[in-house]
Amino acid sequence: MRNKEDLKTVRKTVLMTEATANSIEREAEERGMKPNAVMNERLNHSKTDNTPPKMMQFQNYANEAVKLLAKYSEEDAKKMEREAHSLWIF
Repeated sequence: MRNKEDLKTVRKTVLMTEATANSIEREAEERGMKPNAVMNERLNHSKTDNTPPKMMQFQNYANEAVKLLAKYSEEDAKKMEREAHSLWIF
């Protein structure tokens, strides 16, 4: 199966500031991605701050909180887990 990146078929030229280009390059390097993938992610999530990496980090925090809370209140832990799950909207 082809990589998700290889399935893109429309090419557009975009003008941006040097600072934005540097930011995209730096993020791509840090995350081990292509700059194109970073730009697509930023475009797809421009109206919300819930990018996949941030949501993954949030989910890790939520999982840890649920685990700790379950020792004291299983009901509250289940409620917290449901609320965290409802935030998985990109």
